[in-house]
Amino acid sequence: MTDLGPRYGSLPAKLYYWTNSWRFKNNSQHVITITHCGKLGDFIACLPIASWLYKTRGQKIHSVLASKFALFAQTISLLKLQELTHDVTLADFPVIDWEKGGEPYKHDPNQYSVVAPEYYNLGFRRTPRRFVPEYVAEEYGLGYDKSFRLNLGHYDHTDEILISDAFMQTEVPHGTLIDHSQDVLTNARRMAGARESHVSQSGLFHVLDWAGVTPTCVYVYPHSVNLDRFTNRMSEHNIKHINRVVRPLNR
Repeated sequence: MTDLGPRYGSLPAKLYYWTNSWRFKNNSQHVITITHCGKLGDFIACLPIASWLYKTRGQKIHSVLASKFALFAQTISLLKLQELTHDVTLADFPVIDWEKGGEPYKHDPNQYSVVAPEYYNLGFRRTPRRFVPEYVAEEYGLGYDKSFRLNLGHYDHTDEILISDAFMQTEVPHGTLIDHSQDVLTNARRMAGARESHVSQSGLFHVLDWAGVTPTCVYVYPHSVNLDRFTNRMSEHNIKHINRVVRPLNR
């Protein structure tokens, strides 16, 4: 077992995880299941927890994601590229509220035709009050992999100037909007290889951030909050706060 740092949470939460770890530690065929109900950036911020489970246990991860969040279908190719991934399944979890990462987020994947002897429902029990991987991990006595990096595979470098959202055309009038009909991996590679990449605080930013890619500029609009709770690379980013309402305020 690799020591990847502390586990978080209460003693009962740590005992719950320790019990699962002990039950399945000698089963080389065992797969650990995690569930998530969206949104994309919230889920990406939970992947360091999945990496911690994979590296400490040596058992791969089955991600079971809410099918009602359409962007998850476009994320499968990115997830299957990661060493930690065993499989990805979309399940018809009943999600009522998307504004806090998808609620309710606690669902038994076994009830959705997924065999999952050990599973963890990763999500927000309330608005995160500290770094998201630590905040989510503590519910189950887990830790997170502080060295985690998303693998984007190979991508070409181009002279493109790209923006992640149509509303950003005001700030970057010379930018070309990425093709949202493409999957997340394709767009992340295109952004990573572009001469300039301008992103809002969105799921695509979080993909690039956890891949170690630094966009040309990150634009934070009034509907976005708490960027520092989703990234451990704040000092590396060129962040511009834009006081222009482009989406309803989720407050």
